[in-house]
Amino acid sequence: MPSYGWTYLTVTWAMATASWRTSDDGVFESEVEMFRELGVTGWELTAVREADGSLIYYFKRARA
Repeated sequence: MPSYGWTYLTVTWAMATASWRTSDDGVFESEVEMFRELGVTGWELTAVREADGSLIYYFKRARA
């Protein structure tokens, strides 16, 4: 039986460490790499938030 719904992912830019980190322990070298890889794999940007000197990107995609 197929799964329905969404899978969620957050990517955080931490200015203190100058790195892009994902909620599933991934790392990106640059913002361009992040958008390229996530777009190709079906992730959709849903929101962006700035908090405590960090940028947080929220993504979703249909469950496989």
